[in-house]
Amino acid sequence: MAVRVAMVGCGGVSRMHFDGLMKHTADVKLVACCDPDNGQRSQVISQYAVPNGFSSVEEMIEGATWDIGIVCTPTPVRSSVIKALASAGKHVLVEKPMASTYLEALEMVQYCKDAGVQIAVDQNFRYHYAFSIAREAMSDGLIGRVTQVIHRDMFFRQDAGWRLLEKRHSMAVMGVHWLDGLRYALDRDAISVAGLVRSSSAIDCLGDTDVTVQIAFEDGPIATYIQSFSSPIGVTETVFVGDRGALSVDYAGVSLFDRSNEPQPIQRWLNERYFGAHGEQKPESSYKCLDLLVQALRTDTEPENSGRDNLKTIALLDAAYVSSEEARVVALKSEVAE
Repeated sequence: MAVRVAMVGCGGVSRMHFDGLMKHTADVKLVACCDPDNGQRSQVISQYAVPNGFSSVEEMIEGATWDIGIVCTPTPVRSSVIKALASAGKHVLVEKPMASTYLEALEMVQYCKDAGVQIAVDQNFRYHYAFSIAREAMSDGLIGRVTQVIHRDMFFRQDAGWRLLEKRHSMAVMGVHWLDGLRYALDRDAISVAGLVRSSSAIDCLGDTDVTVQIAFEDGPIATYIQSFSSPIGVTETVFVGDRGALSVDYAGVSLFDRSNEPQPIQRWLNERYFGAHGEQKPESSYKCLDLLVQALRTDTEPENSGRDNLKTIALLDAAYVSSEEARVVALKSEVAE
């Protein structure tokens, strides 16, 4: 039986979820959407043949029957939305970042736990970017013991709308993907964070545009994450260095190098299911995050992208900002909602 899904928020990011749902109509049934903006709501109702449209979450809870709410609202209003959904017994897939701060995210996770509903996070870059392939390669020991990780994501990006007024910008927009992806691929927890945050006049925004973060992980690896929204040079790559070889990771796939110093990889895995030749498979990676929640509900388990797991990602994000603000290394505690 198909799981009934409702969309909360019909702005730009919701299209990725709508497109993913359209390819899996045998497994999920889109029954409703809500947005206070009549134009956005009408557009998605027409484009995706949504049976029911509402101007508020409260109206949608009363006016339609569904199981999971996909929350695509701006970050600042997500807490109240998630509380309304949880109070109504609805399970939640929420866009990233789940919350602006760790304490707010912890409150959301605890609220859902107390209400007896599941909350999962759309950390779709675990799959859209080739982190999941790298995770498997490292789990198989192909590069030996990992000692260092270098991640660079540099390009020119000028956002618009509500994000321009957020004090936390580039890391909240993209860093939450990369910080989550690093800990997911390494399959271990971080123990400390040191961050430096800057804002370039090249970009119109209140918050950060350029950051450098260093993370110490359990069992030895040190990761350096570099983000730039102000760079006219575009490059996105992750290199995992081990004592037997190295992995070069990007959106399209993963390349394995040995210690022969040859310029060509000895093996290459493509990320065709979730990226494709032109990146057109991004909706599929978001549907993967929804499907993890659906399967967890059917088996009475917790999905690997649960809100409880994502607290560790938000803790990394929070710590990087605190480290920059207070000019110190921030030690992380293993605290999650139990």
